[in-house]
Amino acid sequence: MLMYFRRWWVSTVLIIFSAGLVTSDGADRTAAARIGEVWVQTEAAMAPYHQAFANGLRELGYVEGRNLMLLTRYANGDESRLPLLIDELIKLKVDVLFVSSGAIGAAKKATATIPIVCATMNDPVGAGLVTSLSRPGGNLTGVSWQSVDTATKRLELAMELRPKLTHLALLFETGNRDAQLEVEVVSNAARKAKITVVTFAVRRLPDVQAAFVSMAKSLPQVLYVVDTPFTTGVRERIAALALENRVPMISEARTFAEAGGVLAYGAKVTPALKRGAYYVDRILKGAKPRDLPIEQPTEFDLVVNLKSAKALGIQVPESILMRADRVIR
Repeated sequence: MLMYFRRWWVSTVLIIFSAGLVTSDGADRTAAARIGEVWVQTEAAMAPYHQAFANGLRELGYVEGRNLMLLTRYANGDESRLPLLIDELIKLKVDVLFVSSGAIGAAKKATATIPIVCATMNDPVGAGLVTSLSRPGGNLTGVSWQSVDTATKRLELAMELRPKLTHLALLFETGNRDAQLEVEVVSNAARKAKITVVTFAVRRLPDVQAAFVSMAKSLPQVLYVVDTPFTTGVRERIAALALENRVPMISEARTFAEAGGVLAYGAKVTPALKRGAYYVDRILKGAKPRDLPIEQPTEFDLVVNLKSAKALGIQVPESILMRADRVIR
């Protein structure tokens, strides 16, 4: 009788334990979670973003080789490769696609069923990617940086850096809807402040080099670079050319200041990417993307590169230094 009871108890425990390894959608989670990660730019350019996401997963208990398989792909700046990379990940039966903003379109064309998470979106409602921030309504969710909302703040910082600013150069990725919108916002605000704006549309590295040749003729006092997948991928080259042409660069992500820009102001990269990991975790536990509200950043970075400023002979105002979250010396 005692032996029968022991067998019954062990069997019951095993059944309960096994049931706990199946999510509400019936998916077996005894196997490692398979996450397909897609970046438009190179591995080197995206390293800070990838690392922040990977750290976020680790903090939530996901360990590669144990309960996580992270399948990472890089398009190396060639967006035409995205459909192939995403198709490859779909064939590998990933549970979730975690993509950069430039890969959203290709991901949504490839699948309407696999959950897609992006932590670097910009105005997904305006772009027609989701129904609303509160109720996305499809298979896409994540974090929206709403870069346009902080664009005028970057212009204000440029005016604070150069109190007599009258000539601004604006470099942006042509064909990028979000970049074009930011250009319009900054240009309109600059005109109201009686600042002349000269725009430079780029798509490839030769375009960037040609832009600086033209820029040298107009002698801008500040270069405003719109942060997009392409400009992020070539940020070090842009920063080097800005220093060569003795024009201080300002942009959104702190990685632009780390590359040699004088100022950067925008959402903090690490918290946003870690929040992307949170969305992936929620989905793996059974949540649907359509029911997960898209969040906006609550933490922002003001980064000052004093080393670059000194190389350009620019005195950064104390009012900026006092507010800086990080000063690179």
